[in-house]
Amino acid sequence: MSTPELSVLMVTYNAAAHAERTLRALTGPAAPSVPFEILVSDNGSTDGVADIVDDVCGRGTGQRLGWNSGFAHGVNRAASRASGRYLLLLNPDAEPKPGAIDAMLEHLRANPDHGIVGGRTLDTAGRPEPRSCFGRITPWSLTCSALGFSVLARGSRWLDPESLGGWARDSVRQVDVVSGGLMLLGRELWDRLGGLDEGFRMYGEDQDLCLRARKLGARPSITPAAEVVHDVGASSGGDLSGRDVLVLAGRAGVVQRHLGPWRRYGLFAMQAGVALRAAAERVLRRRPRWAVVWRRRAEWAQGWPGTRIPEGSCGR
Repeated sequence: MSTPELSVLMVTYNAAAHAERTLRALTGPAAPSVPFEILVSDNGSTDGVADIVDDVCGRGTGQRLGWNSGFAHGVNRAASRASGRYLLLLNPDAEPKPGAIDAMLEHLRANPDHGIVGGRTLDTAGRPEPRSCFGRITPWSLTCSALGFSVLARGSRWLDPESLGGWARDSVRQVDVVSGGLMLLGRELWDRLGGLDEGFRMYGEDQDLCLRARKLGARPSITPAAEVVHDVGASSGGDLSGRDVLVLAGRAGVVQRHLGPWRRYGLFAMQAGVALRAAAERVLRRRPRWAVVWRRRAEWAQGWPGTRIPEGSCGR
């Protein structure tokens, strides 16, 4: 068997239907033209997805971690078993279209200074879905979010800056952050970065990785020739406030690590934004979502424990 040129890294957690569809695409019509391997870390799933991985890809593909260790830990464990020159981080609910992975490899080979490359995400109806990349968190973006501008003017270049405006991800473009659900980079850069920071248990680890890569001179980019179909919201369930807590913990971790002297302001703006949303819910007599998130602020307001910066430090 030839030495893999590419290692596809996936983390599963109770995602049987999505993982089977994506893995069958990878081993079928969407298989890359280079020698490749698939390595899956299963975070203690109870829906049989680990057995599906063995059935579709063969035993030895999956590693059963036995507990929900978080995305970063799962990816790092898969990467530790990888032998490819390139690593592709791929979510189980991101089904690549034929030629997508080859397009990412071709783009990165043609632009090695970019370091990290992502693609274009479509929903199941074929419409562009913007979450394949986004702008970095800044004091201004946090202000816009806290005051509700990013919701009232969703997609605005100025008032919702992390969304990157109305760009449909239909052109090659350098971006601040490539989503960890579809991210290709070279093994050499991965090793220089030390992989994903496991201080981020969930959410924020891809932004942290890209921002650290940029400090090393990388210029992450998107190629629209690489398309994946993402079943948006299929696995999020009905507990929106629970997901909000996880997302906010990740965002607060990025603020801790990357906003330097603006760190305290950033954490304050996040708390103020949630407090304002909770107050608005009460006035409008809406079903509590943000009120629940506010009550749980001890879980997210300072970021994940492993991302917190000691008082008196400005971070990295």
